[in-house]
Amino acid sequence: MSKLIALKSGTHEILSDAWFSDFSNLKQESLLFDQIQIYKLEKFYKALIETQSIVSKLYPNLSNKIDSIIMELEWLRQTGVVTELKMEEELHNQVIEEFERKAPSQMFEDAKKLLKKIIEIQTSDLINSEDEAERTSLKREQHFALLRLMSIVIETTKDVTAVTTIPYTEYSRELPNSRKSSVTQIAINKLPLPNNETPWEQIIDYRNDPENRKNLLSLRRWIRKISTECPSPAEIEEEIEWLMNEFQSHMNVHKMKANTEALEVIVKAPLELLELKFSKIAEPLFALKKRQINLMEAELNAPGKEMSYIIKTRDAFQPN
Repeated sequence: MSKLIALKSGTHEILSDAWFSDFSNLKQESLLFDQIQIYKLEKFYKALIETQSIVSKLYPNLSNKIDSIIMELEWLRQTGVVTELKMEEELHNQVIEEFERKAPSQMFEDAKKLLKKIIEIQTSDLINSEDEAERTSLKREQHFALLRLMSIVIETTKDVTAVTTIPYTEYSRELPNSRKSSVTQIAINKLPLPNNETPWEQIIDYRNDPENRKNLLSLRRWIRKISTECPSPAEIEEEIEWLMNEFQSHMNVHKMKANTEALEVIVKAPLELLELKFSKIAEPLFALKKRQINLMEAELNAPGKEMSYIIKTRDAFQPN
């Protein structure tokens, strides 16, 4: 299975997630992605370290919060859940030359448009505007265009699928050919949002489980397929909900049928035992095994099975 990699901003995305939701969004994304690469991660990490001593003196109540963020971020880096995304490595001359050789014409044109946008913002008089809100908005736009550019280059040169995790409402009208990121972001939002009591080890073990990996592959293939069909965000939402309803309805019917068949055998078992029909005593075990096989077959043939990963992940992680 080709790796699915998320590109995030350490300046505009990680801070709010760490501070306000204890990395819940990062946990949610880790249920879908193999790896999360964060641009300016090191800068964010160093800023936390540098402010740690100051905050502990001025705001003792916040000191534990910062310590917790630093420890969790360090563990995520050590385990490879998150890594540093470096522009100088992803966009240096040799990589760009390889990209020019391999990129389809449309992707190459998209990259040129993104580079033009980045340069226009950098050279704009507004970038040094005294209006802080306007200046921040421009830098944010430039940042997201750069992430999108790097995702195109990485996907072309490294044989992986790379998308940004920026909410599609913020860039779908601005960044060219960002459909795959839009579909992925909508799919992410259908996954549960684990709370701060959910350990990272549980997230990683769940994602790496062989059965879950098969369902995850099916979801990723659907994301790639639907991305080529140019649907609107509203159409994507509607399609996901329809597929999920179809899958759940199909499985509910088959579960009721399988449960009824197994129950009939189990209810008869005590009577067979009283009549000393020992050949019948093992039937409940076979009935339960048959039930399991029937449900597996039903899932393989179920409409909307591409959404089974989302549905099962909700059952596993949805907070009570």
